[in-house]
Amino acid sequence: MKKQPELLVAPKSVAEISLLAEAGASAFVVGDVRFALNARGSFQGRVLEEALDLSHSLNTRVYLLADAIFSNALSAEFATYLQEIKCLPFNGIRVADLGAYMLIRQILPEMPIQFVDAMMLTNYFTVNYWASKGMTRARLAHELTLDEVLEIKRCAKCEIEVLIQGAPLMFTSRRKLVDNYLDFQRLFGKNLALAEDGNLLFDEERDLYYPITQNEHGTHIYGGNDVCMVDALAELLTAEIDVLYIEGYMYDIENLVEVIRLYKMAIELAAVDQEKYIKIGMVLYNEVVKLQQKFRKTDRGFYYKPTIYKNQSK
Repeated sequence: MKKQPELLVAPKSVAEISLLAEAGASAFVVGDVRFALNARGSFQGRVLEEALDLSHSLNTRVYLLADAIFSNALSAEFATYLQEIKCLPFNGIRVADLGAYMLIRQILPEMPIQFVDAMMLTNYFTVNYWASKGMTRARLAHELTLDEVLEIKRCAKCEIEVLIQGAPLMFTSRRKLVDNYLDFQRLFGKNLALAEDGNLLFDEERDLYYPITQNEHGTHIYGGNDVCMVDALAELLTAEIDVLYIEGYMYDIENLVEVIRLYKMAIELAAVDQEKYIKIGMVLYNEVVKLQQKFRKTDRGFYYKPTIYKNQSK
């Protein structure tokens, strides 16, 4: 491994940046909820400037998240926003919408742009298409096997980012599906409500709880298990995957700091002594499991299993 990968995480506030950097995070994602699909925290005005100043003082990189699904009205608002923040020293802007990409190219032509759609980047042809348009980084879809990830990395012409820890986003819709469901239930006299911290969709067949959230950008459903690769980083590191992303949505700050610390330890150990890393890998895995919410389980996501759909035809 020629270089250590970037260890990327989204803080919820400026105060979290120092804690996460001290634990080992080397880059941060911040965003304004108006333009970020499901931001962990909202950074606006002076708070955004403070986050940038602090991050750079700690020698960490900071990226602006603008991965919403843009309507015409939101695109116009985003263009105004880009004019307002055009002098701020971001290391890049993260998008998942072609319209947002085009606006950034017009208003901030020198700004590095990263494509981070959690479902669409499934092959190196698509990755390299975006690279040919100036994209500097591609965040790969969550439902890829490790072999597919490694093949894309070998052929990619830009940086590659993968999820290594946390709840993968599995579905998003611009519609407020939860509100629609609750309104429907009220027709039958059931006065249900969406919890402030989101709801859980229970799958009885798999015995899994899928977190479901709703905001101004619509409805978002996350995977039933958290991905956990803390003891299985060797091949990703050998392949020199550029960015390892930790999704902190389901963690409070104390547990998230500890998760970052464990992954930083794993990365550093795997870089110098893979044999020792393999021996203590399960210890690291078990330590991460202890930090999970009680209803959350861990698995490898799709890294070691292909996406298979049951044949429902008779």
